[in-house]
Amino acid sequence: NNINNINTDPSTMKFIALVSGGKDSIYSTLQAIENGHELVCCAHLAPLQHNLEEESYMYQTAGSEAVRMQVEDCIGVPFYVREIHGRSKNTSLVYDNNNDDDNDVVSDEVEDLYLLLQQIQRDHPDIAGVSSGAILSTYQRTRIEHVCSRLNLTSLSYMWRMSSQRSVLNSILDDGGIDAVLVRVACPPGLMPYRHLGKSLRDLRDRGILDQLKDRWGMHLAGEGGEYETLVVDCPKLFTHGRLVLDETEVICDESDDGVGILRIVKCSVEKKNVKEESAHFHLDNGGGTCQKQVTEQVQKAKLDLSTVADETSIAANVTTPIHQSMHLPNVRMMNGGLCHISALLSPIACNQQDDEAEAAVQEFLSIRQMLQTIISRTFPNDQPPTSPQDVLYVHLYLSQISHFAKINQHYQQFFGTQLPPSRSCVAVGKGALPGGRRVMMDCILQRGSGGYLRSDGNTSGDGEKCDTFLEKALQNKHHSLRKTLHA
Repeated sequence: NNINNINTDPSTMKFIALVSGGKDSIYSTLQAIENGHELVCCAHLAPLQHNLEEESYMYQTAGSEAVRMQVEDCIGVPFYVREIHGRSKNTSLVYDNNNDDDNDVVSDEVEDLYLLLQQIQRDHPDIAGVSSGAILSTYQRTRIEHVCSRLNLTSLSYMWRMSSQRSVLNSILDDGGIDAVLVRVACPPGLMPYRHLGKSLRDLRDRGILDQLKDRWGMHLAGEGGEYETLVVDCPKLFTHGRLVLDETEVICDESDDGVGILRIVKCSVEKKNVKEESAHFHLDNGGGTCQKQVTEQVQKAKLDLSTVADETSIAANVTTPIHQSMHLPNVRMMNGGLCHISALLSPIACNQQDDEAEAAVQEFLSIRQMLQTIISRTFPNDQPPTSPQDVLYVHLYLSQISHFAKINQHYQQFFGTQLPPSRSCVAVGKGALPGGRRVMMDCILQRGSGGYLRSDGNTSGDGEKCDTFLEKALQNKHHSLRKTLHA
């Protein structure tokens, strides 16, 4: 996901918000803005007009009728929309577009997203990022990242595995101040179409109805199991121009299942706001979310602890040159289920000040990469199949400047691969914030001996039996079930 960002401020980028109209995509857009990025426009994939009720593996289609008004009249930015002509054809965990980049007629719905973003790029060539509301769906996340990679865009997924179900929902409703209503339910006998469609999500939470359904039926509080979908009618921090009003709606039930239904928006309007007052409210609250504060506090604590160690090391070694030595080893912590947390990965030597700071950051990353390989090989020498960087599930990358990301990402992809890569968050912490003046630090979580078979490809290796044998060994691995759950 290379960044072609021409902004003068390297810590920000112009981005497209993928919006479904629901709570997740709207809150993710808000998170991107609160992290300093500039919203240029919103993009939406809509169902065909003659088939509004058809479900999609990738996109929320319920409430699509109101999204244009939500974006143009409430948020106040340009709106791009494309009807979904493709279907969920390639449903494997690893997506392959079969080199159909230039086809106007698409067979898979993921290619509709590609063509829509490609169109926006032509109108806004300075756009560098794409935000989305993916929380737990690896299927959705990897497809968005696949499209972004082909277009040299950066995928911004601020909600990816952000927290527990309850924390996610509370962050959306309380920190985001989002007011949303249910526009699709598929959770019988808990949520029923005629009883709950059109109801306020906040009200259902505050009355304890969602908790009751979770306790009794195991429902995901944030709806990540497909139990419900929402339409945001107000978000004071983002909807600065108006509030969406649903004037006339109609409940449509699935004929084959009386517990599944959608709320069709027959007519809607916008209740205008005082832009000045709402803008002032937005700037006062900007960045004040609980989740944002928790992340910031964790980063600051990590920086403080690591800086103290680095300073003590420098004093002991009598280091007075700009090159700082890091004598302490990364933290390695074993956890249940074959998981291992490796944190505070730093280059042993910080490169001297250079004209090309991004290239210096690349050299530090290559050193970290070698260090990670060494730690894995020495910590788990007897694992069968061998534990390797392919077993990494999650990466947290700290950079002194976000502008370093573009060059580092090329080497990152070579190291971790492009087939089902680990989920990643990337944070710019500022110059001088990392120990010893370094430009890169990395944390990661891996699961031993579990990742290679998911990223292997018998067709391209020329040995199909090799892939089958590898898969059979992985299935015998006692940690396989957890791995499968984490990637489902």
